[in-house]
This record gives sequence, C-alpha cells and structure tokens, in this order.
Amino acid sequence: MKYVDETNGAGWKALTARERDVIHPVAEGKSNKLIAIELGISMRTVEAHRARIFYKMGVRNAVQLARHVCTQPEHSCEAPLVQGQFGDV
Repeated sequence: MKYVDETNGAGWKALTARERDVIHPVAEGKSNKLIAIELGISMRTVEAHRARIFYKMGVRNAVQLARHVCTQPEHSCEAPLVQGQFGDV
C-alpha cells in the first residue's frame, strides 16, 4: 500500500510561514536568486520552498501558481487600501 501525503494540493492552510513569504515573489515571476537576496536565504533554500509550494498548492509551474494565488478569495492579489494612502483621512 502506498503512503498518501495529505499535503498534496492542500492549499494555503498547508503552507509554512516561510513558504508564505516565498509564494508571492514566485507568483510575480521573480527569480530564485532575487528572492534569496530579498529574504536573506540561500538560493537552494528558495528552490526547496518553491518545490514544496508547488506540491502543496497542487500546481506544476509558476504560471499556474500565479493564477491560483490571484483567484483565491481569501488571498487576493489586490493590495488592501490603507487609510490615508490616497489623501483620505
């Protein structure tokens, strides 16, 4: 009997805090090297996080990930409007 991993395609709730830090830059199309520099971690660590994110989100590439990130109602691609951002008080 095969071992069944419950995190395959589990979505947002299965991601670790660091994977959540990495998911948006990956979905934006940033390179592993740039993500590593921005987060202060090694490129190999970013590659590992990226692979686990793809697995947990049930996608095969960054384009599918970007689509998934943008279409999830609880995690919108739109930045929340910060009060006072456009001159309102």
